[in-house]
Amino acid sequence: MNGRSRKTWEQTAIELAYSIAELRSEDPNTQVGACIIKHNNEILLGYNGSPIGIDIDWSDRIEKRKRVIHAEENVLSNIKAGECKIFAVTHLPCTGCLRIIANKNIQTVYYGEVLHHWSPEETFKIAKEEYGIELIELKRS
Repeated sequence: MNGRSRKTWEQTAIELAYSIAELRSEDPNTQVGACIIKHNNEILLGYNGSPIGIDIDWSDRIEKRKRVIHAEENVLSNIKAGECKIFAVTHLPCTGCLRIIANKNIQTVYYGEVLHHWSPEETFKIAKEEYGIELIELKRS
């Protein structure tokens, strides 16, 4: 066969997560995207943004954090537990999003990078020791 080689589903998911973040995130400082590929290969996307009808002052980082809906929350609200085959997010999930990921029975999370303003040690510890979730860094190609 002489066709072009395709990206894996995991690589496809991380690329789609970055694409939706760049196209739709309202946050001028940190664009976060997430992608779920279900067992039937249906693709769902989510990005960080404000709740419907709420204006966020994106220049005020502290107040923004109190109001923003995370990309993971956005996309995970569209599935039932056990429906996710592949979960990819542009940035390592926070511990709050990790709880939702665990509740959806997701065993593996592919992430692109770690946000520079926080330490990931607690996330890695909770993911492994409490939730049995494997966190795998997968850079955008």
